[in-house]
Amino acid sequence: MEQAVPKLRRLFVVFLDVSAVSLSLILAFLFRFGLHGMALEWPLCRGVLPFIAAIYLASFYLFSLYGGVFYFSSFEDSIRIVKAVAAGGLVSAAAVLFFRQGQFPRAVLLLHPILTLFGLGAVRLSIRAAKIHFNRPRPYPGKASSVLIVGAGELGESLLRQIKKAKDSRYHLVGFIDDDPAKLGRHIHGVKVLGDRKRLPQILERQHVDEIIIAVASRRAELVRAIIESLGEREQRPELKIAPSLPEVLQNHSKSTALRRVKPSDLLNRDVVRLDLPRILDQVSGKTVLVSGAGGTIGSELCRQILRFNPAKLILLENHATALFYAEAELRRKAHGAQIIPALGDVRDQALVENIFQQYKPHLVLHAAAHKHVHQLETNVYEGISNNILGTHYLAQAAARHQAETFLLISTDKAVRPASVMGVTKRVAEIIVRHFAKKSAQTRFIAVRFGNVLGSSGSAFRIFREQIENGGPVTVSHPDVQRYFMTVEEAVQLILQAVSMAKGGEIFVLKMGTPVRILDMAKDLIRLSGLAPDKDIHIVFTGLKQGEKLEEELIENPSTCDTSEHPSIMILRPEDGIPPDLEKHIMDLEILSRAASQARLIQELRRLAPTFTPASAHLPG
Repeated sequence: MEQAVPKLRRLFVVFLDVSAVSLSLILAFLFRFGLHGMALEWPLCRGVLPFIAAIYLASFYLFSLYGGVFYFSSFEDSIRIVKAVAAGGLVSAAAVLFFRQGQFPRAVLLLHPILTLFGLGAVRLSIRAAKIHFNRPRPYPGKASSVLIVGAGELGESLLRQIKKAKDSRYHLVGFIDDDPAKLGRHIHGVKVLGDRKRLPQILERQHVDEIIIAVASRRAELVRAIIESLGEREQRPELKIAPSLPEVLQNHSKSTALRRVKPSDLLNRDVVRLDLPRILDQVSGKTVLVSGAGGTIGSELCRQILRFNPAKLILLENHATALFYAEAELRRKAHGAQIIPALGDVRDQALVENIFQQYKPHLVLHAAAHKHVHQLETNVYEGISNNILGTHYLAQAAARHQAETFLLISTDKAVRPASVMGVTKRVAEIIVRHFAKKSAQTRFIAVRFGNVLGSSGSAFRIFREQIENGGPVTVSHPDVQRYFMTVEEAVQLILQAVSMAKGGEIFVLKMGTPVRILDMAKDLIRLSGLAPDKDIHIVFTGLKQGEKLEEELIENPSTCDTSEHPSIMILRPEDGIPPDLEKHIMDLEILSRAASQARLIQELRRLAPTFTPASAHLPG
């Protein structure tokens, strides 16, 4: 029965179209001959009407006028109707003139397609009007939210149409805000553009607004921060929400198009990443992939996104049992046929690593396992060397020995002119990767360098949120400290893109945009929580910790960086050489790390990476 309903609707539209064609022919005769002459010409009109109606109907089917949804319309639909009517008019005119041996009113043949075009338009307009009438939103049973939409462009207009069409809509539209002077004071579907963002405080004084919905796709972070600042310290603060753009919807794997609350990531000026999906699919599909540090922020996101590209096996190497347990449970739900293999252990366990490579023969090795907390490693130099350097060496050595296709190291901006143990250990890890790239003919060894990941464990964002939830204070190391940030989803997408581009030996550097001042970020997060900085939540400066810099860099020298095939990825040409006796240095580190003092270990690190400078040189005076 349910399938019969659309067929009956389609037949009803066909009936209306045939009626429009027939009525248009009668009107054409009326316009040409008038009421008196029509009585004389009626037999001719009646005789050709079925024949002409059949030709037009065939043309309508030929141009697929009945393949769409009748109450939606677009420019393409209109063009298709014009083509169908034109074809029907030409064929029917030729046929009538042929069979009537040229004895047929030319004016009727000219008027008929024009009237038919208007008739078909009227049919579809009537259907759409009826659809709107019978689906009018009913009054919301509860209290409707007063909504102000920021952005009167395509996204804002689309959001407005959705709200107007929704049944039981709980939104009452107050108006638009837009910075385009040409739109100020104008109406969009009956809703007025009240002003630009500078007038937001005055608009909020005059109008009661429960929610502000940001419907802007580009440069959103700047707008979000400006609105948060405009709200100031007012007691009744509207809730901020985001309307997702089409690229965000397409990349949202939950396929949710719903409005959402403003997130910390909205404070970053990051565009949706464009990926060469077929190329990544070619690198991953049907392959065995090993991810070290699979329970961490970057490692777990790598695993999630790798599953999108249909690997045969995904090996999760993780030394934290609880993190591995949760990562495995989540990934099994998303596996879609891929075999999930948990491996509890450490990259420093050479026997375990060798066993994994012998048993599973991974094609791709993505090395995300690392100690990353700067101040921790300043007093735990052995751990930094053991995990970040020796672990990388053992894993890379196994990848080369078993001829994996690709080995990728996740590096950091702290490896640039390193001022910390963490930074120098990652710099040495990069040197190890370049060393194996020269040695190995079968395995492509590459590194990807980028800055901080938003929301990772121990990150400033997460610490600030916890401090705000606990009532403060929020601790910032220095008023001028700046850092690069990107979302973990964006970082991982670009890492996989780099894998697909790799030839071997590259250090890829992700473009991080403009660095963010940590103090500004802290204030924005406080305001985003509906509180006032230094009033509701105090900010305390604690001073830079040992090994921290005021500013991080992604490259030492811009002239050593080249563009790549992807606009968000650069390729670095390192200026420092690879020590010819690198393997001996690594062996020395392995021996020294067991017994030597921290000062002796740091001395050895400086031999491997001459750009490593004491942390105290970067502390402000």
